[in-house]
Parts: sequence; C-alpha cells; structure tokens
Amino acid sequence: MIKILIDTNILIKLEDNIVIDKSFASFYQFAVSNNCKILYHPEAIPDDINRDTNQERKDIIKSKLQKYEPLTNFAQISDDFNKELGASRINDTIDNAQLFQLYKGYVNYFVTEDKGIHTKAKRINLENRVLNISGILSLLEEQFVINVPQHPILQEHSIRKIEDKFDSAFFDSLKADYGEEYFKRWLQKCVQEDRKCYSLIVENELQALLIYNVENVEDHKLPNIYEKSLKICTMKVANTAFGIKLGELFLSKMFEYCINQSVNYLYLTIYEKQVQLKELLLQFGFEKNTFTNKQGLSEMQMIKCLDKSKICISKNQASIHPFYFDNASITKYVIPIQTKYYETLFKDGKFRERTLFDGLADSFREIQGNTIVKAYISNSKIQKLKEGDLLLFYASKDNKSIEPIGILESCTIVNNFEELWRIVCKKTVFSQEELNRMLTEKGTLHVITFRLVGYLKHPIKFSKIQTLHSFKNKIQTITKISESDYNILKDGKYFDKRYIVD
Repeated sequence: MIKILIDTNILIKLEDNIVIDKSFASFYQFAVSNNCKILYHPEAIPDDINRDTNQERKDIIKSKLQKYEPLTNFAQISDDFNKELGASRINDTIDNAQLFQLYKGYVNYFVTEDKGIHTKAKRINLENRVLNISGILSLLEEQFVINVPQHPILQEHSIRKIEDKFDSAFFDSLKADYGEEYFKRWLQKCVQEDRKCYSLIVENELQALLIYNVENVEDHKLPNIYEKSLKICTMKVANTAFGIKLGELFLSKMFEYCINQSVNYLYLTIYEKQVQLKELLLQFGFEKNTFTNKQGLSEMQMIKCLDKSKICISKNQASIHPFYFDNASITKYVIPIQTKYYETLFKDGKFRERTLFDGLADSFREIQGNTIVKAYISNSKIQKLKEGDLLLFYASKDNKSIEPIGILESCTIVNNFEELWRIVCKKTVFSQEELNRMLTEKGTLHVITFRLVGYLKHPIKFSKIQTLHSFKNKIQTITKISESDYNILKDGKYFDKRYIVD
C-alpha cells in the first residue's frame, strides 16, 4: 500500500470553499480508488488553519478534514535535521516536520506545491519522492493504469463486443475440440466475467481472436508456480488468415502486457496436433507440461517465465525474448531505415499513425508488420555483425529519430535468390519481384534478420544523436555505437530497464 503524505497547502486547496482544480480532484480520486493512503501530519494542519483569518473557511476545512487520515506515531523531528534544513520561521518547522516523515520512511511520498520544500528535498536526496500534484498523478497512473498494448490491425475490447459472432463458423473447430455445449458454456462464462480479448475483424468477419485472463494461484494451479499468471485462454486464427504471422503478433502483445502489469508467468494449453504453434512457443522459451483436461483429453500447458531473476542464459537468444543483455560484451549498432519501410516493418511504432486502411485486408497482409522476427536488407558490406548484437533503428528523412530495438539473429551476404527468399520470406517489406530486381542489379545483398524487442520509452531525436561521437556519418549506413555513447543514452532514460537483464 502506498502512503502519501499531503502538504497543508494541498489540503487547503482540496478542501477550501472554492471550485477544486481538476488536477487536485483527479489526484484524490485516483489515489483513493487504488487504495492509497492519503495522510496528513496532525501537528502541521492545525497551525496552518489556525493562522487563517477567515473564520468561516477555517470551520469548513476543519469539518472536511475528518475524511483524511492523520499520520499516527509520527517521528519527532531531530534537532540536527532542523538545523540542516533551517528553521527560522514557524513555516520552516512545519515543512521540516513533514519532510522528516519521508526521511524516516514512514511514508512513501510527500506531495507539495511549495517550491521551497522541493529545494530542501534536493539537499537531502529526497527529490524523487517529493512530488507536486502532476508528478504524483503521473506516478500513480504509471503504476495502476493497465497499459494495454496496441497494434493497428488489432482491436482490444471486451468479449461482449463480439457475442453476436459466437455462432459463426470461426468457432466450429474449438467446439469440435472441447465439445459444443462445454465450449458454449465457457464462452458465456467469459461474457459474464467481462474478459478482455484482441480480435481481427475484416469486413465484419472474425479472422483472429485471443482471449486472455489474469489468474490467481488457486485458479491456474500451475506446477511449482505460486503467484498470479496470465492465461491465453483462446488463440485462434481463421483458415483465411493463416500464414500472416498473427501468432507472433499475439505473443508479442502478451509479453508486453505481462511486463506492463508485473505478471511473471504466461501460459496457454494446446494439443499435440498443433505442431506449428508448439514450435513457435518453444522457440520463444515456453516450457511444456502435459496433463489430462476435464474432458479426459491429453493437453500441454506451455508456460513462459517472465521473471528476469530466473534467467540462467548469459547471451541474447530467442528463448529469453523479450528480455535482452546490453553489457559491454554486446556490440551495439544503429541501422537507418526509410520512413516508407519503417511504417510497414514497425507498424506499432510511435511514428506510424493509425489510418482508415488498417482494418482492411491489405493492411493485415503486410505480414512483416505482424512478426517478431523481421528482415532488413541493405547494400552495406559490413560483416562484423554477429548473433546477439543490439540493434537500434533510425527512421530517416521525416522523423529523424531512433525508436525500435532489436536483437540480431543472423547476418548473411546472399547472391542466390532462392536462398534470399528462404531467409526473408514473410519478414521483409520487399516483394519477390523487388528482391529479384535488387539482387540482379547489385549481385549480392546484405541480409539481417532480427527479433523486434520493442521500442524506446522516448525516441532519440536527431538533435541528441548529433551530440554523440559515434554518429559523425549522419547515420547514412549501419553505424556502431561506442559503449560510452550507449551509456549516455541509457543514462538519459531512453531505454525501458524492465526489458534489460542485469
């Protein structure tokens, strides 16, 4: 439970007989709805209020204070603490007394709009826990708002939205596998519980569906797992949508969801006959547990651990995806990509805006935008790249920023079209005709395959890139990043550390 000590100036603004500013109201409502404790220092409030010359306002505030909780057993401020921060006025003593509760760890955050208190907090290294209203609201939203991963061709919604499609042919194979009545009852259970799902609907026809649910230990009963897990309850693609890599797309969104919500295990059940799905899951680090289901049929639980502390592998390989190592032994490169190719290869990047065409068949058949494993083709002859290298992609021309992060899987110089197509099929932005023409003109092509890990927290703008020594060539070709430049970027909080294995 988060304990938030609120300064007197905040409380007076919240409870004064005036219209409450929207940000104050939002903070209070959000904190209370997420079971945060909003506390006040009982020795600070009366002094502030009693100095108010408006008696009516004093009475109103005192009556409203009853809904807040006083900080009990608070720490008595030490003389040394007062001396360090200065206490020449009564206001200083009140401010210091409240800061002291944070210093002692009796509360998690202290919220104030007082700039003087923020200055004092810096002197005692508490500036990250002394926040203004907008700061605490952002922090609470980051911790409690469910950040649902998005993709242009997918819709994320309640299962109730597609209840009218439960009798369509899309569900026939699932009814055959589990028994029609059993499966219908299960769908109704999903409706009653308002479970969430991703769907792909083209011309009002359901083409793909993933239903997911966060389960407690007593619900999932996974072997030797004693914490909540995310279950992929149903993951199905229609026959008309086979081959467009929706399985990879669904998995990437579930990995992202688990990391956003601090869920350390992801699992689904499959049958032995689902060979391609099983191979995909094994590739990305799922482990197999065979069991007998309620219908007496043999099924496999495929379980993925997303707890970084349990990763025993020391190199960047697919089984630890979406996590990666970035220590000094890992070489880092920036790769330029034109905007027109960026928008199809990285369809869920921030630079690509959604369009009215995303719901059409042509959009979801841009298969390379659905995959985890993608291909990049260039004329560069650089051969130093190796498996496990960290790749950052620079969107040139219009955006001039770095955003996507990938891990190199292979790097090959190809002079044979059949070999080229075998490597890049369903991973590249180029058609067979375009690749054939390129290979004929150049004689050889440099082919890189990589796994898309995700995106930076904030794109690295060209103005920042210009300050780094590694980029004197203006990123016109594949460019190695020095370790010192990489660390500058890392210290700049561009990278989401939840994905990095220490």
